[in-house]
Amino acid sequence: MFLAASLPALAQDAGTGSSATYNETRLSALEAQMRDLNGRLEQVEFNINRVSQVLQRQQSDDDARFARLESAQQAAQQTAAQQAAAQQAAAPPPPPPPVQVPSQPQPPQQSAAPPDLSPSGTLGALKVQDGKVTGAVNNPQAPPLPNAPPDYGLTVQEQYDRAFGLLREENYPEAEKAFKTFIDKNPKDKLIENAKYWYGETLYVRARFDEAAVAFADAFQQNPQGPKAPDCLLKLGMSLGALNKINDACVTLNELKSKYPRAPETIKARAKEERAHLKCPIAR
Repeated sequence: MFLAASLPALAQDAGTGSSATYNETRLSALEAQMRDLNGRLEQVEFNINRVSQVLQRQQSDDDARFARLESAQQAAQQTAAQQAAAQQAAAPPPPPPPVQVPSQPQPPQQSAAPPDLSPSGTLGALKVQDGKVTGAVNNPQAPPLPNAPPDYGLTVQEQYDRAFGLLREENYPEAEKAFKTFIDKNPKDKLIENAKYWYGETLYVRARFDEAAVAFADAFQQNPQGPKAPDCLLKLGMSLGALNKINDACVTLNELKSKYPRAPETIKARAKEERAHLKCPIAR
């Protein structure tokens, strides 16, 4: 709809201006529309994958827990078998059979009192007293299993979609963690430029301007010719302005104007407002 509405106006401009200006304007409009469509496509893909992510993550968590339980059980069985073998090897040999001698009549003797066979003593945490065992643990519980990380078992695209979804939900602390994890785990992925930019956004919206400036500068250096480069320079200039580094902010915003004349109109308009707000000198 936007493209259809824009083409007649562009054609009228072409009649009054040069062909090159017409083509430039038309290209800028198309680029802006493509960026908008790409943003909508990301949201659609995120919604489609959301249910699949939850099911896969649950299945991966269950598989990991069962594997750890089975490993612990096998280790316990192996330890018990080794202890039994060691005890059997250390046991003394049986005594030789007694020598049989002819019985001789013995004078009658008074019968001795029967020995006290009731056991007593201690065994670790257990206590044996008068034939009773105390100190046992009732219903022993296994130690809790460690929690799986939130992105456990997710593909690279699913990791990015999860972080982007947290950003859309305005859960900025968790979005910051998710984008930082994505950047650390996938430094050469095609989505790294976008991930670095949105990571900076999670800091900027919470007024952490010094960290945001570093993040946007890093995102810009990732690919100065990429589609996110103008956005990164704009937010870098705004972060520097918020830190009262007026001169650095003006230099950054002027560089955006001079190096990216075909940047989306929204970016150029926002940069113009920021230059006016900071009272930047007019770029030559």
